Amino acid sequence: FLVTFLTKLETDEMATRCAAAKRMAPEGTLDSPACKTSRVCEAKIGDSLSSFLRAHVSEPKLRHLIATLAECGRTIDHQVQTASCGGIANTNVFGDEQLAVDMIADRILFEGLKYSGVCAIAASEENPVPVSMGGTGYAVCFDPLDGSSIVDTNFAVGTIFGVWPGDTIVGRTGRDMVASAMIVYGPRTVLCIAFQEAAGTHDFELDADGGWKYVKCTTQIKAGKLFSPGNLRCTGDNPAYKRLISYYSNEQYTLRYTGGMVPDVYQLFVKEKGVFTNVISPSTKAKLRLSFEVAPIGLLVEKAGGASSCDGRCVSALDVVITGIDQRTQVCFGSQVEVARFEHFMHEGVSERLRATCSAEELASATAPSRSTKPITDAAALAEPFSTPVCCSAPAAPGAPVSVGGSLDEFLAVASGSEGLHRLMSALADACRKISTKVKQCSTKSTAETNVFGDEQLAVDMLADRILFDALEHCDVCEVACSEENPVPVQYGGSGYAVCFDPLDGSSIVDCNFAVGTIFGVWPGNRIVGTTGRDMVAAGMCVYGPRTTLCIAIKGHPGTHDFVLEDHGKWKHVKITTEIRDGKLFAPGNLRATSDNPKYEQLIAYYVDAKYTLRYTGGMVPDVYQLLIKEKGVFTNVTSPSAKAKLRLSFEVAPIGLLVENAGGASSCDGKSVSALDVVITGIDQRTQVCFGSKSEVARFEHYLYGKVRHEL
Repeated sequence: FLVTFLTKLETDEMATRCAAAKRMAPEGTLDSPACKTSRVCEAKIGDSLSSFLRAHVSEPKLRHLIATLAECGRTIDHQVQTASCGGIANTNVFGDEQLAVDMIADRILFEGLKYSGVCAIAASEENPVPVSMGGTGYAVCFDPLDGSSIVDTNFAVGTIFGVWPGDTIVGRTGRDMVASAMIVYGPRTVLCIAFQEAAGTHDFELDADGGWKYVKCTTQIKAGKLFSPGNLRCTGDNPAYKRLISYYSNEQYTLRYTGGMVPDVYQLFVKEKGVFTNVISPSTKAKLRLSFEVAPIGLLVEKAGGASSCDGRCVSALDVVITGIDQRTQVCFGSQVEVARFEHFMHEGVSERLRATCSAEELASATAPSRSTKPITDAAALAEPFSTPVCCSAPAAPGAPVSVGGSLDEFLAVASGSEGLHRLMSALADACRKISTKVKQCSTKSTAETNVFGDEQLAVDMLADRILFDALEHCDVCEVACSEENPVPVQYGGSGYAVCFDPLDGSSIVDCNFAVGTIFGVWPGNRIVGTTGRDMVAAGMCVYGPRTTLCIAIKGHPGTHDFVLEDHGKWKHVKITTEIRDGKLFAPGNLRATSDNPKYEQLIAYYVDAKYTLRYTGGMVPDVYQLLIKEKGVFTNVTSPSAKAKLRLSFEVAPIGLLVENAGGASSCDGKSVSALDVVITGIDQRTQVCFGSKSEVARFEHYLYGKVRHEL
C-alpha cells in the first residue's frame, strides 16, 4: 500500500510540475520543459534505467553510451567504498594532487568509453588531453571523482560527465550537449541525468541488486533560503561577494556547504530550492572547469527548472564557448530568483534573459534590499585580543598497544577491559552495520510520526531506532537504554551498562544523500540522569557516507579509533587519532544565531576574515568526524535569544565529547567554559551549545563567547 501511495504521489506531483513548467516556459525554447512533457510524465517511479532510456531517448548509440557510463559509476561506487582515500598517487598537468581512488575512477571511465564503441574522443580532469576512443558518435568530458579534498572525511562525493555529439569539445558550448549527468556517492548511490531532448532532471538509485531504479523527476527549483557558498575566502577582496554572503546571513538562509560541487548542487534538486555560488577575487582564482564540471551541471540545473550565471558576464553556463580544455570560471546555480539576486549583487543588474523568464514579483524579490545591511565580517572588534595559549597536553592514558589493520573484535579484546563491554560494543557495531544497509535502501522522505520533543521522525529513523533497541535487548549486558526518538528509559534486564543513543543524526540532510550517522554513549550501571560524560566507559559514532565508518573511544585507552566496514561485513581498524592540531577549518552550526548573539557574530567574522576553510553539512556526525580525519579544525553550535539550543547533552554532546577529547582535542559546553564531559545530566532532554576542536580553537571560542579561557586550556 505504501509503495502504491508514494508512487501515485510522486507521479501526480510530477504531472503538476510539468504542467506548471509548460505554462511558465517561453514558447519554443530549446530547454523548455514543454518539450516532450507528456513523455516525461509517463516515466514511473521504480522503472529501470534501461526501460527509461528506451522510452525517452530516441538515439540507440546515446542509450548505449549512458548505460555504459552508469555501469562505470556502479564500479566506481564500489571502489570509493573499499579503496584507499588518503594516499596521493600523482599530480596532473594542472598541478592538482590526484588520490589513488581518483586514478582508479579515471581508468574505469576511460576503459568503459573505449569499449563502448560509440565514443569518438574523451577527456578527463585527471587526463585532460582528448584521447581517441576508437568509436563513432560522441565526445565525452568527465570529472571522475569530484571532491578529492573531502573523500577521506567520508562526505558524499561524485562523478560528473557531459556528452557532445561528434568528435570535438573545444569550440562548442554546453548548449550543444545531448546529455549530462552526475553520480552522487553518499549513503546511497544516485545517478542524476538530463537529456537535451527531454524535460526534467531524472534521479536513479542503485539498488541492492546492482540495478538503477527511477526515483525522482525534478522540473522546478523554487526560491528558498538554502545557500551553499563556495570560495568563501574571496569575500576578503571581492566586496560584491561579501555583500551577497552578508545578505544570505542577514536573511537567515540555511547554510549547507560540504566542499564538493556534486553534493552541494544535488541538494538543490532534492530540496527543490536554494543557491550554489563559487566566485573569484584578485587573490582567489577560479577553480571550476567549464567543460568538466560547470557546463554539464548547467544542463542538469536548467533542465530541472533552475538557472545559471557564468563567466562573470551574466550568461548561462550553457552559452559560454569552450575555448580550452582547462578553461575555468566562476558560477552560480539555483532557482531563477536566486540567480537573478546573484547577478543583482555581483553585477549590479539582472540580465535580460532572466528578466524575460522571471515574473515582476520574482524580480522585485531578487532585487529587494536585506532587512539589515550588516556585513558578515564587520563585527565589532574584541576589547581584548585573543592570544593563543600554550596548551599543555595531558599524558596519554596507559592502555595496551593496538595496531591498525586488525579487526574490531581484536581491538575490543585488548581495549575494553571487560567481557561485558566487549559484548556491548560488538552488539552496537553490528546494529550500525544493519543500519548502514537500511540507510541505503529505505525511504528517506516519508515521515513516520513525531517524537515527544516535537521532532519529525522519518521511517528510516524509526528503523534505525528499532535495530539498536533490538541489539541492546539481546546482548544481555544492557540494563537501561534510551533513544532520542524514544527518550523514556527502557529496562532490559541485563547487567552492566546504560546506553544513550541518537539512531540517525542528520534527518534534515539524509534525503540529499549527505553523510549521516549514529551516536551512542555507554555508562556503567543503570543510570544516566545525574551522571556526567566523564562517567562514560565508551562512546562511538558511525558515519554512513560512501563508506561506513565506526569511530569509537574507550575510557582509559588512548586515542579515538576508526573502523571501516568491509565487503564481507567485518570491521577493519584503519586509523588511530591522538591529536587534533590547530588548522583553519571551521564548521559553524546555527549560523542564524549571529543575528542576535554579537559574540558569536564576532567569532564567525574572525573565521571568515582569517580565511578558514568552510565545511558544514548540517549533520553533527560528519561535521565533527572531519576534525578527527583532518586532525585539525573547529565545530561550533551556539544559541541566541531567537535561536535556541538543539543539541542534546546525553544523546549527542557528551558521547562526542569523549571521542574528541580522547583524540587529543577539547570541548566547551553549556555556556560555562566547561568540558562537555563535566556537565551534569539533569534531564534526558537537556540541551546545550557546544564547541569541539583543537585545544587552541576551543580556547579561542571561550575567549570570544565568554571573555575568558578556563585554566585547563
